[in-house]
Amino acid sequence: MASNFFARQGAAFKNDLNRSLGALVGIAQGLLCDGVLNDDEIRFLDRWLVANESLSLTWPGDVLHARVRAVLADGVIAEEERAYLVATLQSLIGGSLEELAEPTHVTALAFDHTAEVTFEGRRFVLTGDFVFGPRKTCSRVIELHGGEVASSITRKVDYVVVGGLGSPEWKHGSFGIKIETAMQLRRDGLPIALVQEDQWANAIPRTAAA
Repeated sequence: MASNFFARQGAAFKNDLNRSLGALVGIAQGLLCDGVLNDDEIRFLDRWLVANESLSLTWPGDVLHARVRAVLADGVIAEEERAYLVATLQSLIGGSLEELAEPTHVTALAFDHTAEVTFEGRRFVLTGDFVFGPRKTCSRVIELHGGEVASSITRKVDYVVVGGLGSPEWKHGSFGIKIETAMQLRRDGLPIALVQEDQWANAIPRTAAA
């Protein structure tokens, strides 16, 4: 009896979350439809996310709300910050509602595009398949420049690098689990950066990439 109750509660919560996510995607589409994101619209989005706490504490609402809060933090919205939020909203509506509802689905919104990638003393986890070369080659480059490569996500990891070729494990294997674990640790306040392969590769000194 109790298990049926909790199952119903869980299903109801998921349905509510999906409805909120659908509303958020609709709001994002509405905010971008005229090609302009003004200050009042950004503040409205912040208020809406506060009012829909269950969404703002889970993917992808948590990432979006963190970016909105960062832009509003000093009370002045610079044009580059406005453009940053426009790009964030565009990334959000780049996935279908069904895809976004999957906890392991990754759109451009998940990645830390502005993160600076450095090697010395940093710990990396590699996931997916890489254009740069086999994972052993990528690991060797990291170690050559003073970094360390770990096989799993821990609280000591600095970067999770996602290979540009993707992976057959994207949703169902270790690839999805690594990304979800990293995102959960970020929700807990740890500064783990999730970066795409090209962002990582562009940070490699030319002598190593040659």
